[in-house]
Amino acid sequence: MPIPKTHDQGQDRRSGFALHCTQALVSILILLVALIAHRSHAIETVHYTGDKVSLLPLLEFVSESKGETLDDILVRPESDWHHRQSINNNLGQTSDPIWARVRLSGISTAFGQPIVRLNYPHHDYVDFYLFERGRLIRHFTVGDQLTFDSRPVDQRTFWFPLDDASADEQEIYIRISTPGPLLMPLDLMSYKEAAEEEKLLYLWAGAFLGIIAIMALYNLFLYFSLRESSYILYVIYLLSAGVMQGTMFGFGTQYFWGSNPGVNNQVIAFLAPFVQLTAMAFVLKFVDLRNFGSILDRSVANLLMFVLIVMCIASFTVPYSLIVKLGHSIALFGVICAFYVGIKGWIMGMKSARMFTIAWFAHLVFIGWYLLDMTGKIPATEIGNQAFALGFIAELSLLSIAFADKMNQEKELRINSQTKLLDMQVAMNQELDNKVKERTAALEKANRRLEELSVTDGLTKLFNRRYFDQVFRDHYEQSYKDQHPISVMMVDIDFFKKLNDNYGHAFGDLCLVRAAQLIRKVVTMPGAFAARYGGEEFVVVLPKTTEDRATQVGEMLRKAFEQTTVTQGKQSKNMTISIGVACTIPSQPGLEEKLLSVADACLYQSKENGRNQVTPSEKLAGQ
Repeated sequence: MPIPKTHDQGQDRRSGFALHCTQALVSILILLVALIAHRSHAIETVHYTGDKVSLLPLLEFVSESKGETLDDILVRPESDWHHRQSINNNLGQTSDPIWARVRLSGISTAFGQPIVRLNYPHHDYVDFYLFERGRLIRHFTVGDQLTFDSRPVDQRTFWFPLDDASADEQEIYIRISTPGPLLMPLDLMSYKEAAEEEKLLYLWAGAFLGIIAIMALYNLFLYFSLRESSYILYVIYLLSAGVMQGTMFGFGTQYFWGSNPGVNNQVIAFLAPFVQLTAMAFVLKFVDLRNFGSILDRSVANLLMFVLIVMCIASFTVPYSLIVKLGHSIALFGVICAFYVGIKGWIMGMKSARMFTIAWFAHLVFIGWYLLDMTGKIPATEIGNQAFALGFIAELSLLSIAFADKMNQEKELRINSQTKLLDMQVAMNQELDNKVKERTAALEKANRRLEELSVTDGLTKLFNRRYFDQVFRDHYEQSYKDQHPISVMMVDIDFFKKLNDNYGHAFGDLCLVRAAQLIRKVVTMPGAFAARYGGEEFVVVLPKTTEDRATQVGEMLRKAFEQTTVTQGKQSKNMTISIGVACTIPSQPGLEEKLLSVADACLYQSKENGRNQVTPSEKLAGQ
């Protein structure tokens, strides 16, 4: 028999129903809140309309933990992903790989060929993943540690095509692992627009490298003309900086060592300190720190040079990341030191140091900007990435003016010296005139002395060229009248210019003096006389002497030179000579120059045949 329902039981059933409804409503609310919270953390979406879009502001980042794979990254909680607090494409220098993600829309319906461009060429490894409806449709792996032909597009930076996209939305995930600065200038753009920007970059790079090449050739010409070592140091600095900037542009990997992974990092690691080393060597030579710098200045300079040399050597074994960090610090310190050296030279009265100081100040500003950009201390920009090149061009232009100023200064010094010498000569002439008026006897004695000096070479004490021309003409006419043979020997010291360059002009002058002494010692026939014909060339006239006898005398003279050692301090050298001999019985007066020409041709033949020999005119005629 059923038990009848009481009023209390009905009340309990209604209360339970109300409780279930309340619990369901709370569950729905919780679900809605979770859904809203989920959507608030959902991946950002970039809608592409055909215009260039910077993806950096909407990128979400996460650091990779050790051993994580793509699958692990895809299931990471939304709370792990975060935006950059500042719009700065430089993420600093980190040892952990970085992941970035963003959602794209409008790709499949866009005109042209959309690409994602990572506009920095020096990352070791870059993985690019393209997802569509949760499915991976493209994957590229590129970087400096891989060959250049692994890139999907043959460009100096990393271009990732999106031509496989067909749905309304896609998601991209990018993984970057690099020991250097982690720059991420990531853009969504069309292939055509990217190619146009590359053309502008190539135009800028070509102008920059062209300026360096022209200045290097110009200063190389100055070096060979003036033999001033500061010019060759500047050429080395120019070329190393040019190669460094070309490498930073990405041209090294693109055109030279793209098939050798890892070489790009090695080149940058070596050139970073080497450019500073050559710059420092040039600065010390240009400003002449050895002469005006204090002991502390020279000690700091030598220490910095030593550190840079060690860094160049260590770049082949020390990790790339450490060399880059040290290079940034040393670079700024080196430019500051160069700036200080310029200021000190300016204060101490070096006119050329003024423009030099301004040049290095401009370089200091730009190098500081570049280093702050590369280390992530300031927002990275395209101009900031090229600050090194801009500063280098500014420095190059101003240094060219400094070089010209230095050359003008040296020219002024020479003019002042010549003016002083001229003033001294005028004063001496005035004093001489006064003495002439006072004492006629002293004047006659002085005139005789001046006449003697006017016919004598000041260095060798032999007759000079002017006196030789006069006396030789007289001897030739006398030989014509008497119908006696007259011989001429042209004597030239072998490789005298090289001797002068290797041992110095003072030693070269000593060799000329010793040569004159040997000629006087060997040539002792009556009537014979010798003169300095010009430079390292001498001429000997032998009246009433046959060609055979003159050749014998020439051979005696050659052996005397060969057996004589010229010594000055620790320097010593055996000289050799080449001789040309010509002889004639004049058939008519006035042909003395023809005889000299024959002797000179014989001398040329001696040089052509190996030098250190005597060539008579009969051998020349036989050829």
